Amino acid sequence: MSWLGRRIAEVQVAFMLLTRLPAGRLVGDAPALAAAKWAFPLAGLVVGGSLAGVYIAMNSLGLPAGLAAILALGAGVMMTGGLHEDGLADCADGFGGGKTRDQKLAIMKDSR
Repeated sequence: MSWLGRRIAEVQVAFMLLTRLPAGRLVGDAPALAAAKWAFPLAGLVVGGSLAGVYIAMNSLGLPAGLAAILALGAGVMMTGGLHEDGLADCADGFGGGKTRDQKLAIMKDSR
């Protein structure tokens, strides 16, 4: 595979991991996740730019800022599958759930 082909495959892997956006099919072997980490900011730029666009568009249509922000947040959940919101909830579980360290770790490990 050429240098450009490997970089494209790495971008695809980053989008497949971090978003629910269609990234196409990988041709050949999938690159290692460590090799694709350089493309994570690119996926973040696309998602963040899209959310900013949703917010600006909704605000330009005359919606209140709070409602525009809620709609942008909803678009982010749809684009990422709630990846960041799940991380925030796990953090809250770690700080607020359980009384002992072991209880907190058990809560954070529980996928429910």
